[in-house]
Amino acid sequence: MNPVIAGLITAGGAAGIGVALVIAAYTPTRPDLLAALAVPADSDPPANAFDAEHDAEPDTVLRRWQRRLETALAATRLTSPDRDLAVIGMRRGEYLTTRVAITVAALVIGPIYSLIFATFALPIPAAIPAGIGVIAAAVAWLLVGSHIAGKAEAARVEMRHALVAYLQLMALYRAGGSGVGAALDQAAATSHTWAFDRISGAIASATRAGQPASAGIGQLADELGIDELADLAAITDNAATAGATIYATLMARAASLRAQLHADQIAAARVASGRMSIPKAILSMAVMAFLLYPALAALTG
Repeated sequence: MNPVIAGLITAGGAAGIGVALVIAAYTPTRPDLLAALAVPADSDPPANAFDAEHDAEPDTVLRRWQRRLETALAATRLTSPDRDLAVIGMRRGEYLTTRVAITVAALVIGPIYSLIFATFALPIPAAIPAGIGVIAAAVAWLLVGSHIAGKAEAARVEMRHALVAYLQLMALYRAGGSGVGAALDQAAATSHTWAFDRISGAIASATRAGQPASAGIGQLADELGIDELADLAAITDNAATAGATIYATLMARAASLRAQLHADQIAAARVASGRMSIPKAILSMAVMAFLLYPALAALTG
């Protein structure tokens, strides 16, 4: 086989394997339905499932080095989206470790291609593989940040959907005769999803600190960057201080938030529909180029 063709095939295969590994890493896995059904319905999840999961991991040598690297990177001046990390439950050190490791792995692409071309004695300037490595590293750095921002935004949308149900539950408990604080606790204890657990944890932390529950919800709103939680804190604080009737206010806020989420879903669907036309246009251009190539080759040959 021609060394040039062999080298190009090897380089293309390496690129294909790399793309497949990236897609596999960022593709969400399906949960095991049997394992989920086997969990008792009355079992209480840990207060912080993320920390509990990491504490349950075996303390291996690789794990200890990972913790040291996370601690070292967390102490640097590298920026990190702390609000987004708080939403998805990821530590700053882990985020920076993941981002730096993927960037370094992308940077190694240049030397790998240089080795492939040198193995097949292909004449190629060293600046080309180096440039490819630098570009891949920059793209990897940006993609990790974009991926984390996307996960955080999806979690915020999930929190807003849960907040609609929470507002309605709190209004019902309040109409049933419960006080404001009791309605907050009872509504938060209704579900064990992560959104309800975060609200319940914020209320419990504020109570232990001797602060009103609205202060805990307000702090959670600042931590996660969700303005709707701040609205809930303002409503409960007003009811606690002024004795205002909040049933109608809570139901009206839930209806408004539901309408807003519905409008956002319609807008996202329209954007997705518009993006679906891009692959069709690219495919049409490729077919046109395939049909015109013989005629162009004959004219220029």
